[in-house]
Amino acid sequence: MGRPRSDTTPLQREWAAAEPEVELRFVRWNSPTAGLAEGRCDVAVVRRPLDDDRFRSVVVGLERRVVAFAADDPQWRTRRSLRMAEVSTRPVLVDPIAGTTVPELWPENSRPARTVETGDAEEWLDTIAVGSAVGTSSEATAVHNPRPDVLYRPLADGPPITVRLVWWRDDPPPMLARLVERVADRYR
Repeated sequence: MGRPRSDTTPLQREWAAAEPEVELRFVRWNSPTAGLAEGRCDVAVVRRPLDDDRFRSVVVGLERRVVAFAADDPQWRTRRSLRMAEVSTRPVLVDPIAGTTVPELWPENSRPARTVETGDAEEWLDTIAVGSAVGTSSEATAVHNPRPDVLYRPLADGPPITVRLVWWRDDPPPMLARLVERVADRYR
């Protein structure tokens, strides 16, 4: 299963105690289906809608959007939060495969002047750390990818990110309903 926000470890422990016959293991896979189509998992956590009739999905929660930038950034490092208009003044990283940052997040007249494509989380973080660009992502990214050279701040006016569980339409995994319930409980 792909990763939900910061509750991964408590969720796994709770699941193991309540459902010992079905292992809950989290994997990372950078694809539109977070590894589901590639056979890496039976249920995926995705943050972009899928337009593919082979899959079913359910919304389990919303996550706050954050901005990530170099820790030594002289203008932003002391800020508690930022606004989308401020982010658009910088080069913005975009993951065309599975990312949630697209120019359409901004009004047409205030979109980033420049976007930079990235291929995975490590490349995204490395680019941010050296100050070449900034990124927006879900709060889960900040929890699962702490680095001393990257700071995360909430976006005061950033649109929330919808979190979905996805599975094969014709082959739902065992205990799907209980998994959906437990993950959705984490977002309540």
